[in-house]
Amino acid sequence: MKKRNNVLLLLVVLAAIGAFTWKDSLSSMMAEKETGPLELFKAARPVPTASVQLMSAVESRTFPGSVRAKRRVEIGFSVAGLLEELNVLEGKNINKGDVLARLDPRDFQHALDASLASFNDAQRAYERAKDLHMRKVISKAKYDAAQTAYEVAGADLKLKRKALADTVLYAPFDGVVSKRYVENYEHVKERTPVVAFKDLTMIEVVAKVPERLIAKGGVEQFDAIAVKFDAEQDVWFPATIREYSVQSDPVLRTYEVVVTLSPPASLEILPGMTATVRLQSTLEPAGVAARFSVPVESLVGGNDGKSYVWVIPASGGNPKKTEVTVGSLTNNGVVILQGLSGKEQVATAAVHTLLEEMQVRPVADGKEGLDG
Repeated sequence: MKKRNNVLLLLVVLAAIGAFTWKDSLSSMMAEKETGPLELFKAARPVPTASVQLMSAVESRTFPGSVRAKRRVEIGFSVAGLLEELNVLEGKNINKGDVLARLDPRDFQHALDASLASFNDAQRAYERAKDLHMRKVISKAKYDAAQTAYEVAGADLKLKRKALADTVLYAPFDGVVSKRYVENYEHVKERTPVVAFKDLTMIEVVAKVPERLIAKGGVEQFDAIAVKFDAEQDVWFPATIREYSVQSDPVLRTYEVVVTLSPPASLEILPGMTATVRLQSTLEPAGVAARFSVPVESLVGGNDGKSYVWVIPASGGNPKKTEVTVGSLTNNGVVILQGLSGKEQVATAAVHTLLEEMQVRPVADGKEGLDG
């Protein structure tokens, strides 16, 4: 009996030990299960970043433009007539004073001859009246009438001579014929364009500049201007601003800026060709504190109306929400006036999901997202 009781006691002790061991094992399993997500949360999260960039003292902007000649005229006769000679071809270089076209001069010559005869007759009549008036043979009224007829005949003679001279069209300056509107033996009306004539010794490029840029200092802010052409993309040619509009385009809200330059010797630049205009300006005078830029997508707006960026430690750790003072928007990002030293890396994605309690690290080179 005593032996049986000892066996039962041993079984109870073994059961108690087993239950305690199972409970401890279960507690360990539950603890491991509970700490698993916590450890996953604590794992460093990869975040895309960009380095803060030191801004150059010179800001450069480019705009598309189109080429035009510095001087452009459409030339026509100031009298009507039959076109007798048109000896110019489109694209032909013409020197100043060369004949571009002629009208049939016969009708104008006849009119001049008639006017000259009338003038001679009026001149003789005036001379007689002058002599008779001096001898008091005719009245002052008759003398005045003869003088008036003489002056009118002289004026008409000048007009007829000019009309005859206007039957010949001359080149007003050295240039090239860009367009011919008529052909020989056509009857042309007065002041109707016969040819378009352009001076290509200097060329102009017209670019449209946004009003927000003009408003920041006008064209005087640009201290370096250059132009490149599609035919030679890697070469910039120096230019100067010739003029600019003071009335904006009502649709595009832009202002026309016209720059001029000498035609490049290596290129044949013609009106209508496309070009790129580069306008450079010095951002700040010497001695002003350095300014930086960050990508636009790195900025976070706070509920307090201020702007922030998330600074990500280079070796990983907690992100830091840093207040910054924002300047203007440029081609390279947003100007940061205060708040950064220039050595930081800032988050460029998921900026609204970051918390300072998180563990983060910059995305590795060549990686993206969670794979980084």
